[in-house]
Amino acid sequence: MTLLWPPGSTSRIKHRLFDVTIEVQVEGRRYFDYWKPACTSAGHPDYIAAAYQAGTLPRTDEYLYSKISRYSRHGISTTKGSWLEHCLIFHSEQLAAKLTIGLPKSVLERGEITAAEIEKILASARLTAASVEDRGTSDPRIVLELPDDIVPTGLPTYTFNFEHNRLPLGITVRLGDPKTYERAKLLNEISAMGWQVGSLARTDEYFYYFLWPSYPTFEAGFRAEGMTAEIQVSVSKASLEEGNITKEEIERVLASARVIPAGELDKK
Repeated sequence: MTLLWPPGSTSRIKHRLFDVTIEVQVEGRRYFDYWKPACTSAGHPDYIAAAYQAGTLPRTDEYLYSKISRYSRHGISTTKGSWLEHCLIFHSEQLAAKLTIGLPKSVLERGEITAAEIEKILASARLTAASVEDRGTSDPRIVLELPDDIVPTGLPTYTFNFEHNRLPLGITVRLGDPKTYERAKLLNEISAMGWQVGSLARTDEYFYYFLWPSYPTFEAGFRAEGMTAEIQVSVSKASLEEGNITKEEIERVLASARVIPAGELDKK
């Protein structure tokens, strides 16, 4: 198996007192171009493009920054909206980052936080050469200056994408906050796809669902020390039909999955 690109991460941060939220994403360099439509008015019809206001920050790197007016927190882009979203994307040689700061417009109107304070946070964001092996309460590859009242809501979620060197087989591993376990195991209930419940040769608490046989996908998750671990295996239907790999072999992979504490890994 080969790691396809740098691990991605998503962190969520919020203000202790006011309805101000920050989402921080770190991905491979190619994501800078993928994120451009989300942070600019490019490609939108005029009545939507008017909700995007391009801005500048005291930065010297390549970046895009805009303020987006939305109808509500999760609503459509509109100039008459009650929600304001600040979107910043930038990159280093290997990585790209996207910061989204959202808040009701009334928070700014009441002076509970100012536009200058928001832009100071965005201007401070930098990518570093740190390794995700040093991860803690935040992704060590991105640094930003936050006021004392803005704190993480939980541990970041890291995503690792692997591809088999010979077979059309992909494995995605997600490591997230332990609080996400209960939500993650509801996949078969909230998804419109026909997930089936399966069982694995495991003695710990876990969940396991699979799609079969139309689009073979296998999803398992379990609790680990201080985190939730999820593993998704996807394989082509042809590989299964030709016997290149079997459902039983995939289930053995999922049954064997464990999270090794960093200290234990150093001993091996």
